[in-house]
Formats: sequence, C-alpha cells, structure tokens
Amino acid sequence: MNDTLKITFQQRETHREAAAERLRRAEAGEEGEAIEQDVRFILNFEEYEEIDRLMRTSNLELIQAIATEHPDSIRETAAIVDRDYSDVHRNLSELESLGVIEFENDGQGKRPILRRGASNVDVSIQFPQSADDSEAPEASA
Repeated sequence: MNDTLKITFQQRETHREAAAERLRRAEAGEEGEAIEQDVRFILNFEEYEEIDRLMRTSNLELIQAIATEHPDSIRETAAIVDRDYSDVHRNLSELESLGVIEFENDGQGKRPILRRGASNVDVSIQFPQSADDSEAPEASA
C-alpha cells in the first residue's frame, strides 16, 4: 500500500472523476492496484487561505522534521527545528487543524505524526487551464 500523504489544491473534481472511474472499473470486475486507492492519504484544499497556512516556512520545516526525524514529542520536535516550544506547539496545532498531522498520546506527551501514519508527503498544486486559456496573452501597446 502507498503510504504517501498526497496534498492537493483545487483538485476536488479531478479526485471525484478518478474515484468514479475506479468504481466503474471495479464494477466491471477489474482488480488490482489500478483501482485501489486509500483515500485517507489524500488531502485536498480548495481555499487559498488553507494552502497559505500549509506553505508557511515554519510549517513546512515541521512537516519535514516529522517525516524525516520521527520525533517522540512536541518538545523533541521543537529541538529538531531549533525553535521555541510554544511556537512549535502553535504551528503543530495549526497543522493538525488542517488535517496534515495528528497526535498520538504517548503517556506523558503527544507525539506528532503525519496523517494516518503516512511516511512521506507529496504536495501538488496545479492550475487547470481551459482550451481558451492555453494561448499566450497578447501584449498591449
């Protein structure tokens, strides 16, 4: 199973169409990886404000630290990124509210992990173009 957390922006319709196609293929009796998808590893944002919160340098550093270092606590996460505990706690809470990370209660503290235990993150931002938008704009004099 693919355990990559795929974060997308304004791709709701693309995901909906892909799901409909997988359903059609499954109903036709097809099997295998081509029709399987674990939706818990897709997180789609539709608003610029959400993607802005995600893409802050401070938040990206925390996501990278969690994905690569697997810290056991918020305090250890703060040490990894060399930042104040309260700032890191606030940023981790923001990432949790966005659905990017979650906390596992580990006795005394809370251990930050990627959503549903994913091991890595793939961020995709696409701006679809219609056929009319594909031509370069003309320069005005």
